[in-house]
Amino acid sequence: MTSHHNSIQEEVAEAQSMFPAVNVPTSTPSFLIATYQRTPYTRIKMTMTFPDGYPTHPLIVNIDQDAVVPPGLKKKLEKELNIVATEQPTQQVRAVWERLVSFVDTNLFVPCWKELRQCVEMVQKSDTTPATTKLTANKSKQKQSTITLYESKGKIKLSLHNEEYYINVNITIDPAYPDFSAATGGKSCLVELKSTNFPKPITDMMMSQAQDIVRRMQEGLSADKAMNLSNPVKVPKNFHLNIDEMKEKYKARLTKDTISDIKHDTEALKKVTDLRNKEASSVKAPGDNGYVDYKALAKERKDARRAIQKLSDEEKAADQQLEEKELAWKLEEQKRNAGYYDVYIPTGGTITPQPSLYVLVTFLVQKVKGLVVETCPCCNKRVLPICPDELKSIYDTSSSSKTDKRAKEMRKMKPYRTYCGHWYHKSCLNTLLTEPPFGIECPDANCGRRVFHPEWPGDVKQLEREWAAKQACLREIEDAMCFL
Repeated sequence: MTSHHNSIQEEVAEAQSMFPAVNVPTSTPSFLIATYQRTPYTRIKMTMTFPDGYPTHPLIVNIDQDAVVPPGLKKKLEKELNIVATEQPTQQVRAVWERLVSFVDTNLFVPCWKELRQCVEMVQKSDTTPATTKLTANKSKQKQSTITLYESKGKIKLSLHNEEYYINVNITIDPAYPDFSAATGGKSCLVELKSTNFPKPITDMMMSQAQDIVRRMQEGLSADKAMNLSNPVKVPKNFHLNIDEMKEKYKARLTKDTISDIKHDTEALKKVTDLRNKEASSVKAPGDNGYVDYKALAKERKDARRAIQKLSDEEKAADQQLEEKELAWKLEEQKRNAGYYDVYIPTGGTITPQPSLYVLVTFLVQKVKGLVVETCPCCNKRVLPICPDELKSIYDTSSSSKTDKRAKEMRKMKPYRTYCGHWYHKSCLNTLLTEPPFGIECPDANCGRRVFHPEWPGDVKQLEREWAAKQACLREIEDAMCFL
């Protein structure tokens, strides 16, 4: 028995010398616990049991299930490693470790194994959902969406098809996923567009948002916040989302700095008032019985105007610096209050990157592939035409298309994405935003957010003035026609 135990210890010592990266915290003649880690997010722990009669009876390998190792990967590894132990007459520890190290080092999908399986299932189911097939003329001829995996390269080829539209994307997983390294240019998931028949403005918008979602999640944001903050349609300064935000914006803060600013402004206003009074006063020549010296008067007024201008410029520069400082402070405060970084490592408070692969693929399937059958909330007609060539003609900016009557009518159906995330026809969106009631919410039953697009004013008062001016112009035309 002693010689049997010694042989096991010698075998383990030899395996450790060959694979020093494998950590063995516990080793006994009956079992050992070993851990191999390629990155902090790729860590596999195993328990190897030595039965009676080893090595005639092969050792038994059990993989611990945790956040890195889902049930599917646990089952796969246990099956492969136990087969390796069975086929090896001696030195089974070394053989099992060799297979484990090779698997972890060459398979870049280990840290996203669970997400990957969810992605494959989602892509396969996306071709059978009613939302993507209800308007297909001939479903039997429609190409199926596919997802192809290359484990050693850490590359995913995603091909999404819906009706006659398609988009082919490559996703490269960083070796440090969900963190990032220089291998993919600092991105945990690098998204590359390979081919598509969507117009360039639409693909540019979607691909930039997809990559921005990944960037924000590797900075620690949750999926929902990353999706909201990556919105390519930005909110203008005068666009208020709700009354609570307006109250918070105009909430006064009484501090030593604000009191000092008030005193400074009061002194500046007093100086300006004195200079204006001086400018407005008459200059009398001494000893001349009230005779006005107009030359001295002009010079004094000119000097007063210069002093006012100089003082105004200095105050403007000071106010601009203060506004910039206040804006930076507000942004920092908003990040703290909103919990910009959602997850922290307890030691040191550094940011914990969040897995982003499943969120990324979900966005591509729902927002890009799903765009094909999306309907305009105003007219309830599909946003994109059935034929991709018709959509390209809408975005055609050549000189011939500008004079073509049919092209002009087609451009009224140009799709526009608003801040709330829905897509509208250009003519529908123009009517919604430029005619009363102004500041209306999105007509979609599940949205309820106010509609905004940067090509239209976000200020309700400005929209009201423009509409009133337009109506006045129309009334003048009608009056002129009636007169004639």
